[in-house]
Amino acid sequence: MRWSSPSPNIIAFLTSLAVAVGVNLFLFVLDFFIKDNFWWQFYVANFFSILLVSLIVIHYALRTFIQKKIRIIYKTIGKPLKFQKEIKEGNSNLMKTVERDVADWALNKNKQIRELRKLETYRREFVGNVSHELKTPIFNALGYIETLLDGGLKDEKILKDYLEKASANIERLETIVSDLLEVSKFESGQLRLEKEVFDVNELTLKVFYQYEIQAEENDVTLNIENEGIKTLVFADKKRILQVLENLISNAIKYGKEGGIVIIRYIDLDEQLLVEVSDNGSGIAEKDIPRLFERFFRTDSGRSRKMGGTGLGLSIVKHIVESHDQTINIHSQPNIETTFSFTLEKVVQ
Repeated sequence: MRWSSPSPNIIAFLTSLAVAVGVNLFLFVLDFFIKDNFWWQFYVANFFSILLVSLIVIHYALRTFIQKKIRIIYKTIGKPLKFQKEIKEGNSNLMKTVERDVADWALNKNKQIRELRKLETYRREFVGNVSHELKTPIFNALGYIETLLDGGLKDEKILKDYLEKASANIERLETIVSDLLEVSKFESGQLRLEKEVFDVNELTLKVFYQYEIQAEENDVTLNIENEGIKTLVFADKKRILQVLENLISNAIKYGKEGGIVIIRYIDLDEQLLVEVSDNGSGIAEKDIPRLFERFFRTDSGRSRKMGGTGLGLSIVKHIVESHDQTINIHSQPNIETTFSFTLEKVVQ
């Protein structure tokens, strides 16, 4: 059983009782030596009068002392007005209230410390990733440009090849910076959505047409499973186009040769669930929780060779969540990977 500390009232009463008993014992001993023969009524009256007076004095002093200390505690935990409210209302369980408030404050502080440590780790990783991502195209472009400036190359074909490679690295650098700015705008709440009613199936067909050549090169089939369903949604068309472009292009890039990319629409009454599936190599279960982190890659070397910046899925998540919707991943290695996100459906 947990032992609870006595309340200030009990402490004051016990202290007053001890004082009254002590004084009476002193008088009894004094009476024994000086032979004054005090009446027993005197001891009773003296006991209760001392008990009452000392109880009032000690209770007042103790309460003043405790309130002073509690005021400091509430200032420390940032709730000075809460203390004034408790005193004004004459809370009889003030100590329990203080104990609960301090415990809540301690839990919140521990939670904040854990979050700060997590953010610090994330910040260090992010700075390292940004440095690495920017360094590669900068050094590559610089190398080609310095070679050209040295004047050692005379062959026009090689010169053109070097210029094209330098240009490609600078374009990659521009893409990374552009994506970083996009993520920053979403995280700071600066980006406003321009919602409208549109057919998400028509938008999907537009993306299919856009990536038709890439799909043919990878021998991947693009398919919509249930085109007959009503697919009118209310969202930012430009941003949802970004989502579909990213998910479909990733499905083509990381799907297996001779594989298939399937789009499904599922009616959820007030929402439309859009699924983008491929039957490629899949994603390891340990990587799924981090998949939407900036610059996180399940296979960094392969991703860079395919031109990814590592920011696409982070942008996708921000876009979907800015619509107050959700996005999820389900993957079985070497079987299937499905990205599913919801949109606000237009009820007709």
